[in-house]
Amino acid sequence: MKKVWISIAASVVLLSVTAGCSSGANVKSSGNEASGTVDKAKKDITLKLSIWGDDNRKRVFEDLGKKFTEKHPNIKVEVMLIPYAEYPKKMSIMVASRTVPDVAWLYDAIIPQLRDSDQLLDLADLSKDAAYDLNDIYASNMDIYRKNGKLYGIPFSAGPKVLFYNKKLFQEKGLKTPNELAKEGKWTYDELIKTVKALTDPSKGIYGVKFGDGSNWKDALTDTIWSFGADIFNEDGSKFLLNSPEGEKVFQMYDDMMFKDFIHPKPGDQLPFESGKIGMYRGTFSYSASARKAEGLEFDIAPMPKGPKADAPFYNGVSGYSVMKDSEHHAEAIELLKFFTDKEGIKALQSTFPPTRKSVLESAEFANLNAQPSAEGIKLAMSQPMMAGGRIIPTPTNWQQIDSKMQSMLDMLYTRNASVKQMLDRMEKEVTPLLK
Repeated sequence: MKKVWISIAASVVLLSVTAGCSSGANVKSSGNEASGTVDKAKKDITLKLSIWGDDNRKRVFEDLGKKFTEKHPNIKVEVMLIPYAEYPKKMSIMVASRTVPDVAWLYDAIIPQLRDSDQLLDLADLSKDAAYDLNDIYASNMDIYRKNGKLYGIPFSAGPKVLFYNKKLFQEKGLKTPNELAKEGKWTYDELIKTVKALTDPSKGIYGVKFGDGSNWKDALTDTIWSFGADIFNEDGSKFLLNSPEGEKVFQMYDDMMFKDFIHPKPGDQLPFESGKIGMYRGTFSYSASARKAEGLEFDIAPMPKGPKADAPFYNGVSGYSVMKDSEHHAEAIELLKFFTDKEGIKALQSTFPPTRKSVLESAEFANLNAQPSAEGIKLAMSQPMMAGGRIIPTPTNWQQIDSKMQSMLDMLYTRNASVKQMLDRMEKEVTPLLK
C-alpha cells in the first residue's frame, strides 16, 4: 500500500515511482549540499512552485518569488496555479509522470500519501540551522511532516477553524456574542443551537449558522465530531470509529439543523456569509480577507463551542511546502522553502494565512493587523487554541478514495435516501475494507 498513490477520483489509481526509479536520498544541486546553500556563480535555473487558489493569490506568490530572485539572481520562480478541487489528482499525475514541481504546497490530507510513497525530500537538517529557528514553529503543526526521524515539509499556514459571526445580527436580536459566552465559560453546542434559532429569520432569508460546504464533511464537522467524544479513525488509521452513539448524535444534530429546524442552509445552498444573511459561519482564518471586502459587513471571529467532551482538541488544518524528491534542484528548492517559511516569509502572508510561527502569531502586530477580526477574537479563536495544541485527522494512505466514499454516503443523507443511522452503517461497511 505504501507504493500506491490513489487520486481524488476513486477510479484513478496510479503506481507511484519506486525507490529504484526515484532520485534517492542524495541532494541534487547546482550549488552545495543539503543545507540548502547555493553557489550564486552557477547557471541560471527556474524553480517551479505549485499552489492552488485564484489569480490574485498567484500574483502574491509571484511577487514573493521576485523577492527571492533579488537575493538569488540566478534563480527564477515559476508559480504553477492548480485548482483546489483538482490538486490531489494533478499531483498524482505529476508524480507518476515525473513532472513534479520543485516545491509543492501540500495540505494535511494528502501529505501522508506522498510522504509514505517516498516522494518528498528529507529536510531534517534544517533543525541545525539556528538562524532559521525551527523551534519557533508550533510542534503540533510539524507532526504530520515527521516520520521515523525525518522531516518532509514545513508548514506555513495552520490553525483551528473559527466561527465568523455577524455583529449586526447579534445586536439586532440583543444576543450575547460567542466571544462573550466563551469568556464566561458558557459557549457550548447547546448555547449555539439556542443562539442559532434566535438569529434565524425565514421572512428575511436569514439562517443562524452555516458550518461549511456540504460537499466537504471533513472541514464542516471534524471539530464537532471530536467535541461530542466521537472519532473518525483510530490513531493509525486502520479502524473506522465514526459509527458510534456519539457520532450518531453529531450527524443527527447537523441533519436536524438543516431539515427539521431550518436554521442551517441545505447542502448546495451557496448563500455566503458576505451576504449578511448568515449569523455564524465556520471557516478558515484566511476567509477574513473575503469577509473584509463585503461592504457594510461587521464581523468578528470566535472559537468553536465546547461539546460533551470539553477537553477535545481542535482540528488543526495544516498547509505547507515540501521539496519533491524528483526535483533536479534540491539545494535551491530548500532555499526557496526557507525563504517562504522563515519569520519574514510567514509575516509576508499573515494577513491571509494564520501564521505557523509563535513569534508571529502571538505578536501584537498580528493581533492588530486589521480592524476585523478584533485582537480579542484572534486571541480567543486562534492564539489560545494554538498554544494549547491541536490535532490532525489520522489519514490513511488512500485517503482520497475513503474521503470520496464517505462523502457519497453523506449525499444519501442529504437527498433523504437514508437516515443518520443507516448512513453510518453503510459508511462503516464501505470504508472498512479500504483500511485494510
